[in-house]
Amino acid sequence: MQTSLQNIVFDFDGVIADTFDMNWALSQECDDTATLEDFLAHHDGNVFAEPRIKFKPDNTFSADYRKRITPSHLERAYAPLTRLSEKHSLYVVSSTRDETISEVLELSGLLPHFTRILGSQTHKSKVEKLKILMRENGVTPDDTIFITDTLGDIREAHQVGIRTIAETFGFHDRARLEPGEPFKIVDSWDEIESVVQELS
Repeated sequence: MQTSLQNIVFDFDGVIADTFDMNWALSQECDDTATLEDFLAHHDGNVFAEPRIKFKPDNTFSADYRKRITPSHLERAYAPLTRLSEKHSLYVVSSTRDETISEVLELSGLLPHFTRILGSQTHKSKVEKLKILMRENGVTPDDTIFITDTLGDIREAHQVGIRTIAETFGFHDRARLEPGEPFKIVDSWDEIESVVQELS
């Protein structure tokens, strides 16, 4: 029997930050042979372990990403995250650099809502980052949900037994998310909040 929901883990890009167009543009700059399918498939698994984008030796993706991301990319998430933080502990588990996530959350006024940020500087594997949260922050599969927009994240969360809410307004559409068998697939922040309320 599941206990009431206490912890919400968020992916960053495509969930908190509306960065699909920016990330796709950066991927094309780093790999001019990349197709849109390559970009989508890049997020079917762990982006570091199973890359589909052929980054050049002088890869500047992270630096260019930091230059381009602004608080405006987080506008749609501001009100929902503020409400959700009132009753839940919020975390970020992402493939983006920890310091970049923290900086843009701080600029957006959202950083105080989060208990911990675990990005690529913490570990390249989201399986390992979720394990860190379980070990060091008392997060358990029974009282936690991971909100993501990619098939790869669903697969990594399954490995540690954490349920996922997959949303369709980020990088992957419903058809690409369904094979991962997430706990729920939703189409809006309103639906995310409704599912969280049902579980709490």
